[in-house]
Amino acid sequence: MANPHRLTTDQVVDLIKEETGTELSVSTFRGYVSRGQAPAPVEKIGRTPLWKRSEIVEWANNRPGQGARTDIRKPRRRRAE
Repeated sequence: MANPHRLTTDQVVDLIKEETGTELSVSTFRGYVSRGQAPAPVEKIGRTPLWKRSEIVEWANNRPGQGARTDIRKPRRRRAE
């Protein structure tokens, strides 16, 4: 019997839409995974990667919004003298 807490790529994309309202294509999600911007699969059945449901929910609810640059630091404010 399949583990209900493990999700295929299609199920992950559906869950992200359900949790956040954001529609991602399967190829976009796979790109995030390959660049380390999304959780890695926790296991495989044959060639099918599977993700842990709780990790995807946490990631989807805490990821930066569209266009967010996480590689740029905000400049420090100077104190008034």
